[in-house]
Amino acid sequence: MSFSQGWDAGFKAVLIYVGVVFGWLIFIEPFFTDETLSVWIMNGLGIALAVAYFLRRRLVHRAEKAAADADIQALLGDGV
Repeated sequence: MSFSQGWDAGFKAVLIYVGVVFGWLIFIEPFFTDETLSVWIMNGLGIALAVAYFLRRRLVHRAEKAAADADIQALLGDGV
């Protein structure tokens, strides 16, 4: 994963966390009687989704790089 790909994935992960927080505060938090529990669950869910997104993008970029390297090796192997 290059720096720009990591930066893009990290920024989108932060946006996912912020989106989860806003969505939680608007739609779900009114159903909780304990605000502390609500905040803990909200933060846990937001962090888990953000980290999962970043790790998924990392795996996708690794797979794309491996496929590109395999294509290059196939082209070089056929030409020799």
